[in-house]
Amino acid sequence: MSQNKNLIREKNMRAIKQMMREKGTAYKAEIAAETGLSVVTVNALVAQLVEAKVLIEGDLMPQTVGRPAIAYHFNEEQQYFLLLSIQEKLTPNYRQLMIHGQIVNLTGDIKYTQTTEFSEVTMPFFLACVQPFLSAGFEIAKIGVSIPGKIYQGVILSSWENLLNQWHLQDALSAFASVPVVIQNDAHLVTIGYTVREKRSKEETIVGIFYPENSMPGITIYAKGTLIEGNMNLAGEAKFLPHLMEEIFPLTNEKLIGNLVEIFTIYNAVIAPNTFVISADSVTETAIRNKIAQSTLLAMQVNQPQFLFVDQFTACLYTGLLWLVLKDSDYAL
Repeated sequence: MSQNKNLIREKNMRAIKQMMREKGTAYKAEIAAETGLSVVTVNALVAQLVEAKVLIEGDLMPQTVGRPAIAYHFNEEQQYFLLLSIQEKLTPNYRQLMIHGQIVNLTGDIKYTQTTEFSEVTMPFFLACVQPFLSAGFEIAKIGVSIPGKIYQGVILSSWENLLNQWHLQDALSAFASVPVVIQNDAHLVTIGYTVREKRSKEETIVGIFYPENSMPGITIYAKGTLIEGNMNLAGEAKFLPHLMEEIFPLTNEKLIGNLVEIFTIYNAVIAPNTFVISADSVTETAIRNKIAQSTLLAMQVNQPQFLFVDQFTACLYTGLLWLVLKDSDYAL
């Protein structure tokens, strides 16, 4: 019986935490109304959350009706996270990896940021680039890393130009920083970040396609709030699709758009998503939509998905990273 009570209490506590993270400030009556909890339960749990410094007790404020009430504020500074992204820098003459990083609080507000050229692609150089974040004066609760590749059981199996292959990045970074580390593919994070920012329904099945210029696309399957990664997390490694395995770069815009539409037809038949989320900065949304409209194969398919386009890549990526570090916590997005 006591175990059941504890489970109910934890569920109720989580509901208040999530509501307050989103709302920021509320009175007890508002907390009760939005969570559906009784006033008695809210009174008890709010007192515990204030003691734990999750909530901050504010001033007694006059109300339009009834007695004055105390406003409670969510303490977004109770935890800090380091979000790191390894990305290709687009330049006219050469390809270069960069390390972008942000320290953020629980609501994603940026407290510290730095960008470094990943000029020497080695583990010691990467860890040296992380050190300034660890010395910035914030107690980091967890590190989230976005990589241009796939990782399985802490080992990178496939990556940009194969430069990070076989890196034991998760263990090395966790040991170096003495905090938990979670790592995910950049295409997955952009897609999930987009769904969070756009408040898409978690009942949707979404296929995300991230197609960088002069690189192979990454594909995400996000169904009913669950990321489907397949065996060894290799689902969506599009460079192994038959029509892309012998691709030669650089691509013309027409060829890239043709590849995209062929991917649409394959995944629309196999997954039948509600929505495709597309990030392909080197070609225009109009050009892609025109090609979709011209596709006789897509027109013949029973499933007719919605096509949406990422227009804030960096913002979506960092929202995806915040989702990654929070997903097993009371503040899961």
